[in-house]
Amino acid sequence: MEYVNQTFEAGTIVLDNNVFRECTFRGAVLQYGGGPVDMVDCRIERFSCQFDGDLARGLFTLYQLFGTEGMLKIIRGFTDPQPAGGEIEL
Repeated sequence: MEYVNQTFEAGTIVLDNNVFRECTFRGAVLQYGGGPVDMVDCRIERFSCQFDGDLARGLFTLYQLFGTEGMLKIIRGFTDPQPAGGEIEL
């Protein structure tokens, strides 16, 4: 479904298989299971995330393998990538 110039306040918003253009998310729970999502010129304020489906199972498996500190290092690898050839030591 495509949402254009809408404001989502509170509640749970399913991101998978949806298109959001110029939307505002305020105090919402953003639920994501790993499916395609298209967000263009959106504003997100005060939110929380809820993972679902295969993505949730994959994240939990990584947590079981590497624990909290390992998960934080993995996430930092995506948000603050090292130069080419860098490794994340767990």
